Amino acid sequence: MFLYQKVNDHVRILACRGYGGTVRIPDKIGGLPVTELAEYVFSDGAGRSEMLSLAGNDFQMCDEEGNTVSNGEKELPPEVICERLVDLYLPASIRKIGNYAFYNCYELRRLECYSSIIDLGSGLFTGCLGIRKLDIHITEGNHSCMQGIVSELRQELYVNYYSGNMTARLIFPEMYEESVEHTPARIIFREMHGCGHMYRYCFAQSEFQFHKYDALFPHVRVQESDRLTAALALGRLYTPLNLLPRDRKIYEDYLREHLKAAGEAALSESELFLWLAKEYCRDQVDLDRMIDLASEHNNTELLSSLMDLRHLRFPVKKRTFSL
Repeated sequence: MFLYQKVNDHVRILACRGYGGTVRIPDKIGGLPVTELAEYVFSDGAGRSEMLSLAGNDFQMCDEEGNTVSNGEKELPPEVICERLVDLYLPASIRKIGNYAFYNCYELRRLECYSSIIDLGSGLFTGCLGIRKLDIHITEGNHSCMQGIVSELRQELYVNYYSGNMTARLIFPEMYEESVEHTPARIIFREMHGCGHMYRYCFAQSEFQFHKYDALFPHVRVQESDRLTAALALGRLYTPLNLLPRDRKIYEDYLREHLKAAGEAALSESELFLWLAKEYCRDQVDLDRMIDLASEHNNTELLSSLMDLRHLRFPVKKRTFSL
């Protein structure tokens, strides 16, 4: 359920009510496109109270499908604010998100949106340390908001990049700053740690640059764990959108050397794990290691498929006897 107001020929969302942590903003309400989330819309405190106060009585309510609901309805669902927001899905119609819209939404885990958002408010993700997954649909011909979003999120971020009917799985490593004081000179230096900040510069005029992203892989190998590095290489090879031949080879060489780490990264997705086994298990020894990994995690369905693959690729030779 949404509290909204009409602004000229579009709709602004002021608040949300519901019993679950998943919120899907409708693309239209009353035939008008939903283009804006108000400031502090999912937050709490003085800023949100002021925003609602300024709206006065100039608002209406609707259900999840955008159908008008009477303001006098009894027993309204609780407000979805702060820790109650877990997953958020924004339609392609959204063009603006107000300041501090997700302030202190520390349970927010996933955000799905389109790259055509023009105005990202300041302090948008302050306190949103739980976000790990971003699904972003690229709208061709428009200024992309992707860089603005990933730059605000400094934690390890898993991004599904959708462009037309193509997909790329990307990982942006964590980055963090440290203030170091040079006491004699009375100067404060800001030091960046981790290679995540370099990955957040892989853009040109807001457009994501795959070749710049892939060129940073040597830094990840040195500065990040095998778990993250293998997952990054696995994602690029599984969804090789705009992957150059030279970068593919580098990823593949790493994957073959770290097959166990790649297998552990793929365990949560049976299809991905099987693809890894089919593509990069060069001999029976490698395949047996993958089988052992699936067995250790009691994944019987995956184990059955791997055994079928083993039997197909390395059939047991029939014994022959001579008298």
